[in-house]
Amino acid sequence: MTIEVCSQSRAVELAAEAKDPTSVISIVSTDEADVVFAKNPNLQSVLHLRFNDLTDETDEEGIPYGEPVPAQKDFEGLKEFVDSLACGHLIVHCWEGSSRSAAVAKAVYDYRQGTDILRKGERFCPNPLVHTLARRELLKTKV
Repeated sequence: MTIEVCSQSRAVELAAEAKDPTSVISIVSTDEADVVFAKNPNLQSVLHLRFNDLTDETDEEGIPYGEPVPAQKDFEGLKEFVDSLACGHLIVHCWEGSSRSAAVAKAVYDYRQGTDILRKGERFCPNPLVHTLARRELLKTKV
C-alpha cells in the first residue's frame, strides 16, 4: 500500500481522482468541520479525526494556548480503521500536510512494519505527541 501525506486541498483532489481503491484519514482541528470528499466509487472509506496541532498546553512563556492538546481519546477508531484497510492507497491529510498527518502516517507505517511505501512532502515534520498517541492506539490490544 502507498501511504501518502498531503495537505487538505491535495487530499480532496487525490480522493476525487482516485482510479484505484483508496481510503483517507482526514485530520482537522477541533473547531473545524469534517472535510467532505466528492463521490468516487474508488473511495472506500474515510476516518475523520479531530485534534489540534499542539504538543504542550502552554507556550514557551507559560501562556496557555486555550485549545486542548491532543489526547488518547482523539485516536479512537484508528486501529480498527487501519486493520480493516483493503486498498492500495491511503491518503493521510491535515491542513498543511506536514505535522499531524505526518505523525499519523508514520505511526501507521511503523505499525504495518514498513511494508508500505510512505510518500511524504518536503515539509514532513511529525508532531511528536501525535505520533506517540497514534502509535499507542495502534498497538492497543482488544480486551
